[in-house]
Amino acid sequence: MKTILVDDQPLSVKKFEEECKKNNLFDVIGIFKNPITALEFSKTNHIDFAILDIHMNQMNGLELGALLKERYPNIIIFYVTAYDEYAAAALKQKADYFISKPYSIDDVTDSLIRAKLLSKRYEKNIFIRTFGNFDVFIDNKPIYFSSAKSKELLALLVNKRGGIISTEEAMGIIWEDKFNLSLCRTAAMRLRKTLESYGIQNILVEKNGNRSVNTDLFDCDYYLFLQDSNDERCIFTGEYMAQYSWAEVTLATISQKINIF
Repeated sequence: MKTILVDDQPLSVKKFEEECKKNNLFDVIGIFKNPITALEFSKTNHIDFAILDIHMNQMNGLELGALLKERYPNIIIFYVTAYDEYAAAALKQKADYFISKPYSIDDVTDSLIRAKLLSKRYEKNIFIRTFGNFDVFIDNKPIYFSSAKSKELLALLVNKRGGIISTEEAMGIIWEDKFNLSLCRTAAMRLRKTLESYGIQNILVEKNGNRSVNTDLFDCDYYLFLQDSNDERCIFTGEYMAQYSWAEVTLATISQKINIF
């Protein structure tokens, strides 16, 4: 979990920093004294978990938490304060947890256990694997497609990460020189029926001959990788949708990202 600690008295979160480093689940990507700096950081860095002191200058933790929640709806936020009167406000804002100062090492350990459990609530039962061969799983069980082209069409849409692909564009990529719109429409129909048979038809969005996927409804190793997640499911294997030649463009982008870092 990409984690930030925000407190204008850095020593106050020292215990959290030390315990997070001992636990592979938590990757502390930022420690901030200034909440505005933390907010700026969140614009270009995905955050899964934030530990925020409430009583700070310039912007209090509740205000910062609300803004982070707007940017990352699934973020887990724990508030820390020595002032009990803030507890009601934190609870009203639907805080995930509230920690009173001074806190012990046991309090820190307990809070991290809670964060781990809370992270499970956002895991989706649909998982799409792109590293290696392209496959779709529901509750860790693979789904089977009625045709190879319908599966490839879904792969192309997943590769687009929610972007729209027209029938003509799909034809040019998947069927190349066989420009026959009925082929794509048949593949789309078969894809729709396959997804309906598994009860996950809502991941496919179709309108006026254009198609996309609803990325909010599934997890994907490629997407998690782009978020710099430390989720074990997004470990890059050196291959990306290996059965499709058009995926080599994305593979090159992934490889470049790895080489940069």
